Amino acid sequence: MKTVLVVGRDWKFRALLRAQLLEEGYAALGFETLEEAAAPLGLGAPPAALVFDTTDALPGSFQPQLTALAERLPVVLVAAAGEPFDAGAARVLRRPLRLEEVMAELRALLID
Repeated sequence: MKTVLVVGRDWKFRALLRAQLLEEGYAALGFETLEEAAAPLGLGAPPAALVFDTTDALPGSFQPQLTALAERLPVVLVAAAGEPFDAGAARVLRRPLRLEEVMAELRALLID
């Protein structure tokens, strides 16, 4: 079972995405910050992907961590319209968006 890390301050988005991932057969772990998400990376099997919602994150506070994580696993970045960066993300999605859009990107990234 592939594990997807879901990171962002919007707990509703995290909960909805985690529920959808579980329904589709993925393991899903939710975290509020990248620091929390990075902690379990050295333990056990590595995650298959990371979804990071930057919408409520402090500007610039996560760039180095996100870039480092993007070197280790595919990242789907969810950003507010007009945010000017991708930090090495495999995919960048702009808000407003539907949960189905995030799932479609993850399915495309996680095809064996």
